[in-house]
Amino acid sequence: AGQGGSSQEKPDRFGMLGLLSVIRMVDENLTLVALGTDLTSLGLNLNASENLHETFVSPFVNNSASRTPEYNLPRCYYISPPALKTVFFQKFCDMTLFYIFYHFLTRPSDAPHLELRTSLVKYAYQELVSRGWHHQQEGNLWLKRAEGTNAVMYFDLNLMELRPFVPGQTGTGSASPPAGGGSAGGGSGKAAESH
Repeated sequence: AGQGGSSQEKPDRFGMLGLLSVIRMVDENLTLVALGTDLTSLGLNLNASENLHETFVSPFVNNSASRTPEYNLPRCYYISPPALKTVFFQKFCDMTLFYIFYHFLTRPSDAPHLELRTSLVKYAYQELVSRGWHHQQEGNLWLKRAEGTNAVMYFDLNLMELRPFVPGQTGTGSASPPAGGGSAGGGSGKAAESH
């Protein structure tokens, strides 16, 4: 009977009976963990219009946060990145080039990176064209004849994979595959630049 009583007491502190000790605020540490602390007692002005993280460092520090960081950035952070080399694009697989093309083509424009994004799209476009891909502007679609066959493959942006091109069934409209070696988009690199 003695063991049964002690095993019954342990679950009680996590049950309804245990909740009574929290409500009665008998144990100061338990109350702090369960109910928390009034943030205004720590010096936080909850009605302030500025961000709290700019003025409150920690509950363990008495002074307010300084706006200048207490560290020095290493000099290597101030070095300009090296120029983008188009030779790197020759090392990428087709899927990586498609990702670069579509990802940077559809990103919202932000002025500081606009020139870089435009260059990435242009270089990915040029490398895909040099590998025999043809960009069809009408459906923003990349097409290529499979080697050794007359079948035409296209890059499905939604599935991120190559699929056989069937006019009218690919969700790309009823455009016919490109003939011979001409660009399906009729462009000479202008497709990437116009986006």
